Amino acid sequence: MNQINLVIVGAANEGINLCFSLLENPNIKIHGIVNLKNDSLDNNSDEFLGQIKNDLIIFNSLDQLDDIKDLDLIIDTTRDSSISDKINKIKRSNTTVIESSGFELLTALAVNKEIAEAELFSLLSSIQDSVVISDNKGFVKFINKTFEKYIGLHTKDILNYNIFEKYPGNPLDHCAKYGQQITGQKYSFGDDTKEFSYTVNPIFVRETMIGVVGVFRLNPDIFRLMEELQRSTSIIEGLYDRLGQINGLDELNISDVMAIDKMERIMLRHALTRFGYSVQGKKKAAKALNISLATLYNKLKKYQIN
Repeated sequence: MNQINLVIVGAANEGINLCFSLLENPNIKIHGIVNLKNDSLDNNSDEFLGQIKNDLIIFNSLDQLDDIKDLDLIIDTTRDSSISDKINKIKRSNTTVIESSGFELLTALAVNKEIAEAELFSLLSSIQDSVVISDNKGFVKFINKTFEKYIGLHTKDILNYNIFEKYPGNPLDHCAKYGQQITGQKYSFGDDTKEFSYTVNPIFVRETMIGVVGVFRLNPDIFRLMEELQRSTSIIEGLYDRLGQINGLDELNISDVMAIDKMERIMLRHALTRFGYSVQGKKKAAKALNISLATLYNKLKKYQIN
């Protein structure tokens, strides 16, 4: 957020209190307070003005505001129509004038927005899936701790880095290009062997896409084991097909080399070792193996796996 340069007109209680509330805001620079002669100063205001003289300029005339360059905002706390008219006459065209009540409303909205963002980022940081948010050009705006852990990149290393360029063709890039949800079962960041299932959604504000948010879930090891077994089986079958063609052994079957039952037993033991032999563990193992719990129990009985 760009810093707002402003001046407060009126050094009575309302102006002083407003100044006090804004001084600690890093996004606001108060150039001074206009202390007009008709301001009714009480003792507290006089004391406060004395305290801030070293930090702020105390103007005695609205005409002095013409010396301030790049003044974004004048906040009028006087509730005096004649002063308001004069402010509007002397202000530059790129300077906005607002009454203090209106500014307080805007400040309250900004604070509520900051609170909502903090709550959202806290929630995203606490979930177990990896979360990445980027603008529609690929510059990263947020990653959570889970993403840092799995990818090995810290927020300071990747924040505002272009993830489209770092990982060309990634799901975030596709989502930004087509402006619609992208889902998939397998994606690896760069040369990393970890594979993720993912859902990436565009972020729209008033029908304009401003970015994308991706949720990546690490695929369990059992999925990779099943794929490796399938690949190994295909390779061995291919080799024996070639041997059969060379030696006339077409009748040789892969099951003569490694029985399917044996492969199935290995996968069952691996799944139970990973998820546990409890009821909950068996439910997770059945889900990972893409079979029902009843089928899992039948196979455990068949192979006498306790």
